[in-house]
Amino acid sequence: MYAASTYEEIELQERKIENMEVVVFLFARATDKDILKEFEYIHYNSDGYCSIYAIGYTDDPNKTAENGYKPVKDVFDNTWSFSMKAYVDFKNKLEQRIKWKYSGETEVLILQNNPLGKEPLNFQNYVAINITKGVHEGYIDSFQSFMESLVRSAKARVTAREVVTDMATSRISIKGIIMGSIEECSKVPTPIKDIVKDRLFYRSANYFKS
Repeated sequence: MYAASTYEEIELQERKIENMEVVVFLFARATDKDILKEFEYIHYNSDGYCSIYAIGYTDDPNKTAENGYKPVKDVFDNTWSFSMKAYVDFKNKLEQRIKWKYSGETEVLILQNNPLGKEPLNFQNYVAINITKGVHEGYIDSFQSFMESLVRSAKARVTAREVVTDMATSRISIKGIIMGSIEECSKVPTPIKDIVKDRLFYRSANYFKS
C-alpha cells in the first residue's frame, strides 16, 4: 500500500513494476478512523500482488508544508499526512481523464497496470465500488472483509497466470476479481447480476462509455 498525493506519483511507482498486477485507488478521507486503522494490515497483506494507493496521503516529510497536509495518527509509524486539497485535486483530474464520477463516499477503483505500454496504467476495464453503499445495502459485510476478499482474489488470479504464461502480456479479469470478492464477503444471498445493476454501488468502464 502506498501513499499517493498525485497521479504522477502512481505512474512513477507503476513504471517500476515488470509484471501484470491489480491496481487499486482507495478514496478514504482521514476522518474515517476505522478505515485508517486498516492501512498497515492492507499494506503487508497486498504486497507483491496488488498495488493499493491511498489517495490524498503522503509519507514524504518534505511535503507536509504543501497543500495543507496534516499528520494522520495510527497510520504505520505516524509519518503519513493527509491533504484534502490533494485529495480533491486528484479526484477532479481523474474524473476528467476517464469520465468516472466520484461517489463522495469511501470508494475503491480497481484497474490493472500496463508494464509494456506507454502509459503504465490501463483503465480500459476498470470497476469502481462504493464501499459505503455496499455496506449499507448489505452487498458486502464491511470494508475490511471486502478488502480481504479483493486481495485474496487478486493473488489467486495473478498467481494462476504466473504459472501458465508471461505476466507482462497476460490480462487480468478485473470483473472476475470483483465478482469473486463480492460473492465471498456478501452477507445476503443476492445474485451478483442483481447487485451489479445498482449503478450507485458498481460502476465500470463499459457503463461510462454508454
